[in-house]
Amino acid sequence: MPLHTEAKDLHRRSMIIDGLNVSRWGDAEVYRHLHEGGFTAINATVAVWEGTKQTLQNIGRFYRDFETYSEWVRPVASLADLHAAKRENRVGIVFGFQNSSPIEDDLRLVEIFHRLGVRVIQLAYNDLNYAGAGCYERQDVGLSKFGVDLVKEMNRLGMVIDLSHVGHRSTMDAIELSEQPVWFSHANPKALCEHPRNKTDDEVKALVTRGGVVGVNIFPAFLKRGYDSTLADVLDTIEYWVELAGIGHVSIGLDFTENQSEEWFQWLMAGKRLDSPVFPLQLPLRLPQGIARADELPNLTAGLLERGYSHLDVQKILGLNVLRLFEQVWTE
Repeated sequence: MPLHTEAKDLHRRSMIIDGLNVSRWGDAEVYRHLHEGGFTAINATVAVWEGTKQTLQNIGRFYRDFETYSEWVRPVASLADLHAAKRENRVGIVFGFQNSSPIEDDLRLVEIFHRLGVRVIQLAYNDLNYAGAGCYERQDVGLSKFGVDLVKEMNRLGMVIDLSHVGHRSTMDAIELSEQPVWFSHANPKALCEHPRNKTDDEVKALVTRGGVVGVNIFPAFLKRGYDSTLADVLDTIEYWVELAGIGHVSIGLDFTENQSEEWFQWLMAGKRLDSPVFPLQLPLRLPQGIARADELPNLTAGLLERGYSHLDVQKILGLNVLRLFEQVWTE
């Protein structure tokens, strides 16, 4: 069959799980594009810098969206929910934190958020927090005692530990300590683009040794050609990780930020600091040509086929590897 028909059919049949999306929730166009893109589920950010109350409010707004946009999205907090989303042709929303800030200084809140549907927590976002150091911090002190206990509590509850924005030493501490595989949900190779947010080969090798998964990111600052990047550069990044980590450990974590405002980006990058962001963004953000919006995701499937990946290998990258991770970590 022609390649475009083959790609379209494979995309429709595949379990597609995006490791990170932080778009403007509540925006009808965002949800429609996700549905048109054929996503089975996404790790949807409900907290970056927020504390407990703000995060609870974010989750509450999402539950209202599940009613308003029920034709396109539904909540996912279990493997059964994930498979139901595929059957129903709706996008499953997995609640995820990009920071452990919603826990504040109370580890008992981890179970509360788990009961509310949170299934992914990134230990730190760029800066130092109670748990450990982010990748932009002046000194990476590794995991704190609080961070060690947070890892143990997440293991107990069956929550996925994300280390994408975490500093090197804190990352290696968490990989060694965790009894379950961990996730670089959206992280690119430092070998291709020298940026503190990208991951070293050694970090990914350690991740793979413990059964983890690394997801390729389309954020331009983390790609070797920056704002000149195209879908081909994203495919090159996938190929690098496949060669290093193996086909069973590579996924997608596209990091879409659809319809977010310039003020939101400034808040995202500056965090709790009073000064300017450590790495200012060039705005408006321009994602790689060919995969600039969620509804263009089928182009990635076609690109992988054109590069000679088998149907099964394409499906592993699109979602089966993350499904395996969830199957190992999530407690039903």
